[in-house]
Amino acid sequence: MATEMESALIFLGTGSSGSVPSMSCLIEPSDPPCSVCTQSLSLPPQSNPNYRCNTSLLIKYYSQTDATQKYILIDAGKTFRESVLRWFVFHRIPRVDSILLTHDHADAILGLDDIRAVQPFSPTNDIDPTPVYLTQRSMERYYR
Repeated sequence: MATEMESALIFLGTGSSGSVPSMSCLIEPSDPPCSVCTQSLSLPPQSNPNYRCNTSLLIKYYSQTDATQKYILIDAGKTFRESVLRWFVFHRIPRVDSILLTHDHADAILGLDDIRAVQPFSPTNDIDPTPVYLTQRSMERYYR
């Protein structure tokens, strides 16, 4: 775990679009059963390298310019909420300062609604919006 004035890359998820374990492997196992999905249930998720959420990365960056910690999120997919519960708590991540969306598929954007839960709140709405960076194509597809 990184300390307060360090920068770090925090892997929130390294799994496929469907994540691991695959639901289909669990509800209709093959013969023999898939070893990865079976192993993904053998330990608790926080200590199991085979239990994986959608691909996502958090950059924890210490800015020497203004002596503050910044948190840059890359992709917020379908399993973003689970990643927050698992890793934001463990690494003491208090918020997301900006977001980079790499593409417009569900495994990169369907967790965007959950971003609200990790943002500062102001009853007077005097907090700047969180910057989101994405391609024009992704923006157009997102608004469809």
